[in-house]
Amino acid sequence: MKKPIVFLSVLVLLVVLAGCGGQSSAPSPSQTQKPQLITVNDGSKNLQNGDPVRGGVTVTFTGSGPADAIIRVYLNGTLLGSTTTNSAGSFTWSWTSGTTEGTFAFAFTAKAEELLESDQETFSLVVDTTPPYFLSCSAKADAPLDAAPTITVQFNEPVVIGDVNLFEHLAYWAVNCVACPGGSHFTVTEATLEEGSQTVTLTGKWDTDQLVTGDQVMVHFIYNSLMDIKDRAGNAFSTPLSILTCTVTP
Repeated sequence: MKKPIVFLSVLVLLVVLAGCGGQSSAPSPSQTQKPQLITVNDGSKNLQNGDPVRGGVTVTFTGSGPADAIIRVYLNGTLLGSTTTNSAGSFTWSWTSGTTEGTFAFAFTAKAEELLESDQETFSLVVDTTPPYFLSCSAKADAPLDAAPTITVQFNEPVVIGDVNLFEHLAYWAVNCVACPGGSHFTVTEATLEEGSQTVTLTGKWDTDQLVTGDQVMVHFIYNSLMDIKDRAGNAFSTPLSILTCTVTP
């Protein structure tokens, strides 16, 4: 009659051990509560983790943590500065971007009196000081009376355009031949900013235009400030006339 008792004892022990294994460890009572960022603002808009900012912009970090605690700020692993929370646990800290481009990784910790420093609250920004510009163009040969020929023009980065309709207006786009022994001819009938906002597709006439391998064509773009072209960081496009040359490929 002792076997059922032994079996029951082992079963109870296994249940207890399983219950203990399923519980997460509580934070150390000697460690300060981790701070939290509420908003990160560049003076014109709230930023998300990983967003780009221009050089010379003051970014304000607003957050919360334990009342009357020291908030330490690390940049790329090195202590950069500190601030304190008020009696309600709120804090603000500002940083001004410089001229060095790259990713800046911030980490915020809290340190209350007689407690260990907290875990980190992280946030990254990408400093971009280069304004957008047209980087290149490309053209592919097409068969006569086939689909309308196209030429693509690439910005160096994705852009934000205030007036897309004005940007795509045919008055600001033109294509000429530089050296066209093959007889290439192209009249812009449509300019389209593609999804991703980095590529522009120029479309010619399907019945009269043709692009021949080896010919060189030149794309002209006239900028109107009312188009309001900027990159995601806010750097403004400012080239009055953009000229790009490309060779037609097979």
